[in-house]
Amino acid sequence: MKVTILGTNGGYVSAREANSSILIENNDDRVIIDMGSGVLSNLERVYSLDKINDVVITHSHSDHFSDALVAVYGRLISKQLKRDVQDLVFHGPDDSLLKEKLKLENVSSYSVIDEDTVLNIGSLKLTFYKTIHGVTCYAVKCEVDGKSVFYTSDTSYSEKLIKEAKGCDLLLCECSILKKYGSGRRIGHMNTAECAAFIKETKASKVRLVHLPCYLHYSIIENECGYECAKSLEEIII
Repeated sequence: MKVTILGTNGGYVSAREANSSILIENNDDRVIIDMGSGVLSNLERVYSLDKINDVVITHSHSDHFSDALVAVYGRLISKQLKRDVQDLVFHGPDDSLLKEKLKLENVSSYSVIDEDTVLNIGSLKLTFYKTIHGVTCYAVKCEVDGKSVFYTSDTSYSEKLIKEAKGCDLLLCECSILKKYGSGRRIGHMNTAECAAFIKETKASKVRLVHLPCYLHYSIIENECGYECAKSLEEIII
């Protein structure tokens, strides 16, 4: 299984960056998780959007779905050009905004996920866990042949998510604010100290920090948290 980092920023994006997003693939099976600002530009450096059929949107904040709106038109253009493409399928929470904006007849559809959903995309098995955030939001676990990737999406410190992520082969953990700004719980995120405690409890084999603030150098986050920040277009094999 290969994970490609398509973006690392939370909220607003810095120059030459994109919002947090990952591409997971195993052989010819592929899924993108989250598609905020700048993600499509990075994706096109790896694969054409034509080769992507499934996108998971973890929640309805624009830094996690804004480029999904553009992807719909990308698929529409491919259909108009008579390219050999399938309808684009979005998978996300039961949210009226997402369902309205991401469905286009004969181009894209929207499939609702919840904590009981098991989504199989070829060899990829995806399961979902509600996070602590301002809107309904899901962390995602992807498993293939006994290997697992856990993506927290947006959340404050959660014992429940620690339990679900425990022992994963790759943990992609949100780290949104410096500890000097106080606990991230008030805004549904984790600061560097909370993130470090979360990671320590999961005992994940590999870790990358995502959903990073755009206003400072990542080395500051790494020094405070003690873990490595993800880098756009980084490939991680597990």
